[in-house]
Amino acid sequence: MNAIQTQVLVVGAGAAGFSAALAAARNGARTLLVEDHGFLGGLSATMTWIGFHDRDYRQVVQGLGAEFVRRLQEEGAASEYVLDPKCSSIVSVDTHRWKCLAMELAAEARVQLLLHTRVVDTLREGERIRGVVIESKSGRREIHASVTIDASGDGDVAARGGVPWNKGRTGDGLVQSPTLVFRLGGVDRPKFIAGCRDQGLNYREWLRPYPNLWEKMMARIEDTPVIICGGFAPLVQRAHDCGDLHVPQTRVVGVKLHRPDQFLVVMTRVLGLDPTDVDSMTDAYQRVYLQVPELVEFFRRYVPGFADSYLLEIAPMLGVRESRRIVGDYTLTAEDLVQGKRFPDAVAMGGYHMDIHRPAGTWVESRNVQAYTIPFRCLVASGVEGLLMAGKCLSATHESLASTRVIPICMAQGEAAGTAAAMAVERGVSARELPIDDLQSQLVEQGAELGQSLGEPNHEMIERIGQLPLDEPLSSGDRDAVSQAPSAWIQ
Repeated sequence: MNAIQTQVLVVGAGAAGFSAALAAARNGARTLLVEDHGFLGGLSATMTWIGFHDRDYRQVVQGLGAEFVRRLQEEGAASEYVLDPKCSSIVSVDTHRWKCLAMELAAEARVQLLLHTRVVDTLREGERIRGVVIESKSGRREIHASVTIDASGDGDVAARGGVPWNKGRTGDGLVQSPTLVFRLGGVDRPKFIAGCRDQGLNYREWLRPYPNLWEKMMARIEDTPVIICGGFAPLVQRAHDCGDLHVPQTRVVGVKLHRPDQFLVVMTRVLGLDPTDVDSMTDAYQRVYLQVPELVEFFRRYVPGFADSYLLEIAPMLGVRESRRIVGDYTLTAEDLVQGKRFPDAVAMGGYHMDIHRPAGTWVESRNVQAYTIPFRCLVASGVEGLLMAGKCLSATHESLASTRVIPICMAQGEAAGTAAAMAVERGVSARELPIDDLQSQLVEQGAELGQSLGEPNHEMIERIGQLPLDEPLSSGDRDAVSQAPSAWIQ
């Protein structure tokens, strides 16, 4: 069977991969997008989108990410941007409408799709990645490409091509805990808000040490279409004490969505996952599906406003927050984010806090950051030509990935990688040889934010919403009693 020929190949159609394919095609490259599932968007088609802004309430992710939000908002399929002192901003989207829009955009740009198709090997000749080998119901074929973009989330193309990679945190190699999200319907919004107002329940733990932030949140909560929840620890503890809850989680984590009676639950949890091992992944899926009914009942019995709630939908895929991180020409670090570093080869921006879902504990470990840039070198695979990456598998440390992994920032990375790939093909050069000024100019022309129009902090919003300190103390929860039960760990 003849090989498939294309100019730009993108593996993985999540937020990063879809954005990369769309950017490459819009820039004139013949583009093929390979995806294991039967829809586009990956986790972005199951979740709310957090992290478009920075702690100063400036929108650091523009370009394709902002276009997607605008298109959904125009159709009444997304909320407004809701600014937040911890998560910077959040947008709640109608996830199934997003799947449809993604297909429409791909068709408009003439992106060629191969769905239900898995990459099983990488084609490498010397120091150049030439493409991949795929497997589907139609059999096995090769895809030859001038530039391949690994947006698989697991760094599969790089790993099979012999490119160096890292996984997990330094010391024990554990990755962030994964979550299978699900939606509840039938929520009584006024009763839920009344529960949020009860300071004894502490619905938003980050605000508790800062009474002024709590007051500002309560002043606008009635009119807030999307309400982030990270707290209610007394309710979770009570359920654990009564034997009604066995999930290794100590807080209610989720989002009151823009649909008045819907809530997204982000609480299923297992520890010890190896996302590159099929047995470990299978074990994780079995465990989190068993947790869902218990959590549904927990909400009905313990959380204000959920007495008549019901299971509406379970996401079609496990939310794996961290897997292989491909080694690039530069590795983004935690200090780069805390310092708000501006790189000369910046091709994307971020401002979301380092949000580490503890690999060996409950709740999260958070560290606030300043608006930072992502250098192109983090998207260029080290030691080879012809391979770029975007999304969870970019070149970053365990800590910095906890910020760059969120959906809008992955979209910005994807747009940069796809644009670079198309420009490299057009000019007949490797992506590494592409003049960075030309790439940056093209990204800015497409509407991307690289810091050129960020401006001063939004003092009006800082006054209205408040701002957490940059050096906010770390939360507790590593290797606590709830997380150390044998049932919490994949063996």
